[in-house]
Amino acid sequence: MAWIKKDEAVEVAVELESDFSKIETTDAYEVKVTEAYVADSQDAQSKSMSLYVSVEDENGDTNRSRFTLTGRDGNTFYMGKSKGQDVKKQHFGLSVANTLFDIALGKEIFDIEPQEVDIKSWDADTKSMIDAKAEGFPDLVGKTIGICLQMKREISGTDSKEWGEIAHFFDLETGLMSGEVESDRTKLDKWLKNKKEFIVKEVEAPARSSSFGKKKEETADGEAPKKRWGKK
Repeated sequence: MAWIKKDEAVEVAVELESDFSKIETTDAYEVKVTEAYVADSQDAQSKSMSLYVSVEDENGDTNRSRFTLTGRDGNTFYMGKSKGQDVKKQHFGLSVANTLFDIALGKEIFDIEPQEVDIKSWDADTKSMIDAKAEGFPDLVGKTIGICLQMKREISGTDSKEWGEIAHFFDLETGLMSGEVESDRTKLDKWLKNKKEFIVKEVEAPARSSSFGKKKEETADGEAPKKRWGKK
């Protein structure tokens, strides 16, 4: 068996060196909004826009969640069925994001124009967070609000990844979600009672290519290329 070889050109992450930790348990939390900004899709063929909301709990643990505001066609809705009829359905991410604006500011997201804000952005060249500019909502920053955070796990073959997403926002004083009236059993009560540790999604693993029956590649000088194990 050919064993792995050390590559001196790679960057090695040091354990526990990061200056932040993530909220990693499905539960309800009291958090402070630290960022709220919008960004267009990086796909040149898409007109999709998303709202990114970063929060921090009392322990300094953080989460950044993304909410789809417009689809690839640039619309805030998609066509669906209701009682056998074609209807316009608002993107769910936009609906959830709008509850944040309602609870925190008493307004709808449609009524507030984004303006230039300072954010932290990941820089692939320096492999670190850097200061950047974006269009966002400074009035949300510093607001304290309740969130229902749901952990998710995606499995692809033998690989998996986990992350947390804000599923709902709620008012900390009343325990109610946007538009909810007080009752003996609130939506938050129901969510907490039925919450799952993880929502798991299995995706098809990429097919492994086989070299059986294929012509061996050759280099410019006619020699077969040396076999390489793994990725650099």
